[in-house]
Amino acid sequence: MHAFFEHHQAILYTFLVIMGFLAGFVDAVAGGGGLISLPALTFTGMPISMVLGTNKLQSSIGTSMAVFKYYKDGLINFKTVSRGLVMGFIGACLGAVTANYVSNDFMRYLVPILMLGVFVFNLINPKLGVHEGRKRMGELTFFSIFGFLLGFYDAFFGPGVGNFWIMAIVFFLGYTFLNASGYAKVLNLKSNIFSLIIFLWFGKVNILIGLVMACGQFVGGYTGAQMVILKGSKLVRPFFMTIILINIVVLFYQLIFSGASAIG
Repeated sequence: MHAFFEHHQAILYTFLVIMGFLAGFVDAVAGGGGLISLPALTFTGMPISMVLGTNKLQSSIGTSMAVFKYYKDGLINFKTVSRGLVMGFIGACLGAVTANYVSNDFMRYLVPILMLGVFVFNLINPKLGVHEGRKRMGELTFFSIFGFLLGFYDAFFGPGVGNFWIMAIVFFLGYTFLNASGYAKVLNLKSNIFSLIIFLWFGKVNILIGLVMACGQFVGGYTGAQMVILKGSKLVRPFFMTIILINIVVLFYQLIFSGASAIG
């Protein structure tokens, strides 16, 4: 496919804008936009390291737009989430260092099982996150602990971190999927920017292709956030369950058939 796009740049750019929009929309609603954007970028024929770096550029722009929209509509309190950002940065730094010394192969076996557990738990609790639930942990404690743990996980392995954030916020803080989605976007943005800086440092970002795809991401992120705000948790929940299911299928497929690294 990349041979065709090589000789038809206008078609390639149109394709990337459309895929960027879809990825931004899905990511703003329930996370998992990488399931769309990463395969799309592979059609450019870039090396996988360049694909990953370019993906961080375009997804950071889309996530920024979604965060802006959530914040503008009063669904994000940065004071509430600030501890998670600080601890997430510490966890991400430690995770990145650890990944250079410790194999993360075992995560390929653990993460699909965790995802399956999340899916089944939501399936047998159909009202979870639709309305506000019981708070099982204080916000300061929650964002300190999970900010560090999921920041570490994101840098060490990564797939599904946005989904894990939404589930943790819904379960431990009793938030609706609507509110949880907004906070998950803020925490994802932190990870995206941190990773983007690393990729830029090593020259693994195609600026032109990243910005072209970001045009779609920008609109998709805003539109997705707007839809969530208008429709609420009843929209987020089915999207969330669908993305979780797709992640499970992809991760188990890679584990059983390809042995390739998971997409995050």
